[in-house]
Order: sequence, then C-alpha cells, then structure tokens
Amino acid sequence: MPNTLEPMAAVAQGDVVRKAAPAKGLVLIGVAIAFTWPLVLLIPGVSGLSVTNIRDDAVNIGVKWLVVAGLCMIAFRVQRRRPSEFGIRGVRWPDVLAAIAGVIVGIALSGIANRTVAMPPSLRDLQEIAAMSVSWRLALVVTAGICEEFIYRGFAIEELTFLTGNRWLSAVVAWVFFTVGHVRVYNLSTALIVPGIFGALLTVLYVWRRSLAGCALMHATVDAIFLVILPVLVKPA
Repeated sequence: MPNTLEPMAAVAQGDVVRKAAPAKGLVLIGVAIAFTWPLVLLIPGVSGLSVTNIRDDAVNIGVKWLVVAGLCMIAFRVQRRRPSEFGIRGVRWPDVLAAIAGVIVGIALSGIANRTVAMPPSLRDLQEIAAMSVSWRLALVVTAGICEEFIYRGFAIEELTFLTGNRWLSAVVAWVFFTVGHVRVYNLSTALIVPGIFGALLTVLYVWRRSLAGCALMHATVDAIFLVILPVLVKPA
C-alpha cells in the first residue's frame, strides 16, 4: 500500500518554506528600518534634531510612532508572533527593581564619563529646556521610552535572533545601532559614550529580564531626569 503521508508532508513543508521566505524578507526590511530611521531626521526640511524646538519635537515624536507602527505590522500581522515574544508583558516588581538599579548604575557611570567628554551645548543648556512646555517634554520622555525600546530592544534583538539564531550577537548589533542613532544629538564625539553606557545597560536588562516594560521604565526615567526634573531645578537667567 503506497504511503500517502510522505507526499502530503512534503507539500506541507513546502508551503511553510514558501510562507517563511517572504516573511524573512519583510523582517530584513523591518530591521533595516529599525536601524536607519534616525536618518529621516537628517533630511533637509524635516529635522527633528533640536530638543528645544517644538516643531522638531513633533517631527521626532511622529517619526518614532510611525516606525513602531510599521514594525508592529511586520511582527504581529505578517509573522503573527505573540507580543510576549518581544518582551511585551505585564510589569513585575523584579523588572521595576532592575530598572531602578539600571538608572542608578547608568547615572553613576555617565557621571564619571562626563568628566572626560565634552557634551553638546544643546544638552548643557537646561534653562532653554526649562522654557519648554512640560507637556512636550513629557511627550518626548514617554515616546523615547516606549518607541526606542520597542525598536532597538524588543524588535531588533528578537528579529535578529530570528534571522541569525544568536541572541547575544543580535543584542550587540542592536546596541551599536542604538548608540550610533544618537549621533544626531551627541555628534560624532566622545560624548556618544553616554548613550552607549545607557544602551549597554538597557540591552543587558532586556536580555536578562526580557521585559520591554522594564526597559521602557528605565529609559523614560533617565530621560525624565534630564528633560523634566533637572530643568525644574534650574533658576531662570
């Protein structure tokens, strides 16, 4: 009696391969978008570079959310992967404590680094930042915490792991692009050490806890310190 199961299995396997091929192609496109989206902010007439310019802030916020929307389409609609596969799950106390520890370590290390690197003037002028609306600054903080963590940690690390099978290699590559992505703010200078430090800590936190909420909390807390809390403490000129 002929075995009809083998041909059927071969057909099924062929269907899986054919479905996976376009999905992999879109994943590659998604990773490319995740790593190159900051270039959009460098296009003349677009600009999202100045933290103290409301138009630039609006462009910055809008671009990040559009990128996240596109990457979500690839991950959840095309690949039909679960949110938990990208670290999206409920907040747990160990994640919160790990995020707080990351903030403390990051501030300590960046404080040491600040003694040897020259920060861009735009990041030193807290009085100019303090003149901005608090609502805009909070929007920047929340957007950076959620969007950048999904882009560089949740999406980039998980999709690169899907493509390469190597989680730590994927994490290192995502960290490098996260750091380079801050050139628009810190310029090509030793000041990139600062986002590099926080990026490394966020990457380790994600790989260790695999909690996007924990990373977003840490990221938003750090940005809030520099964009919301410190400017409030600065006396007007």
